[in-house]
Amino acid sequence: MDPYTEKIQSLSLISRRKFLLALASVTCLGLSKDSKAAIGLFEPFTFGYVTDAHLAIGQPDSYKMLQESQLFLQDVVKSLNAENVAFTIFGGDNIEGPGRDDSNWQLFIDVVQSLNNPWNFVLGESDISGIAPVDKMRTFGPDWKGKGIESTKSYWSQDPIPGVHIIGLDTSRPNSNTGDFGRAQAEWLKEDLKLHQRRFTIVFSHHPLLPPSPFDSGPPWDDYIVPSGANAREIFGTSKYVRLVVNGHVHVSKVQQENNIWYVSSPSLAVYPCAYKIFRVTPEAITMETYQVSFPALIKKAKNAFISCTLAYKYSSNKPSTFAALAEGSRLDSDVILPLLAGKPAQAIEKKKQSKQKKEKAKKVESKKEKQEETKPEPQPEEKPDAVLKPEAKVETKQAPNVEPKPQAPNSGVSNDK
Repeated sequence: MDPYTEKIQSLSLISRRKFLLALASVTCLGLSKDSKAAIGLFEPFTFGYVTDAHLAIGQPDSYKMLQESQLFLQDVVKSLNAENVAFTIFGGDNIEGPGRDDSNWQLFIDVVQSLNNPWNFVLGESDISGIAPVDKMRTFGPDWKGKGIESTKSYWSQDPIPGVHIIGLDTSRPNSNTGDFGRAQAEWLKEDLKLHQRRFTIVFSHHPLLPPSPFDSGPPWDDYIVPSGANAREIFGTSKYVRLVVNGHVHVSKVQQENNIWYVSSPSLAVYPCAYKIFRVTPEAITMETYQVSFPALIKKAKNAFISCTLAYKYSSNKPSTFAALAEGSRLDSDVILPLLAGKPAQAIEKKKQSKQKKEKAKKVESKKEKQEETKPEPQPEEKPDAVLKPEAKVETKQAPNVEPKPQAPNSGVSNDK
């Protein structure tokens, strides 16, 4: 028995029965020996991905919905709890600067602690930018330590479930839209992939390591990428277990593939389309779904602000509204099945018949209708001699769902690799 199998069987989080079921499920797929080795051995799981929440206290809206940021984050936490995800990753720009005495970050912690399952995060430039320099490990290190990550660096890795390895890179630079991937982090990544072989591996970074269009072109778009992103992708290519790389930052929904690795750019929570993603992973494929927050009027407000921003006019001075379509992405960028078998194309999936907003609206309409029927006077039966009147059927009423009260800078910075 190889060391990896021994470790899997010894983990308290998985029984021998589950281990054998997982092995059988992979075998039943009819995959080749090489395919099985490249995928790794794990049970199907689901995880949430939320990026660019830009949580802030008392700051005005711009194209970022900062005043609504707490409401949006609370809404997503509630939705992820309903989905019962195995874990959630927050993809950077989680807050709009730590705030005075780290108040924004403390509010973020307070909100996401309501998640029923484990969560982790990577850093974006907004997390560490402000008037005063931000010490990454002083501000964020204690929360990584609380998750069992013992590191003096702002990049990390862990095994959230048996057979699955996740890596959180730090591409953030203070007061800079441009990302950073330095030599020290590259060496750490190489070593980490060697130490955690035979595990299905997912990598998270705030900035795109494979830039989507138009960010793969010249100014001003290349100000938002990682200049050394190709170095990171080269390292990923040395491991056949890295199969998914996810980023935020550019506020667009886009799926790309390079060397059997799926690269997913995710839209922002605080910027139109105010969305987040849920990934459902099996040894055969990754199913990705994109959801918006539950407030249609606020989404419309965010869209109007988004198509008025500078980048929208740089994308199309004649029709800046097309920038919104880029952010939304096509069906193959938002709701899609991503095969893990080489040579298989991505397949779009149908959207849910009812969006979350429509479901909530339907519930309210139904509840209102039932209440009206309950208050209507019941018709009195005609009195007939010797007639036996049957009792009226009891009308059951549903309670209305509880509604909770609504509670760039110059491209200069320092490297992550100190």
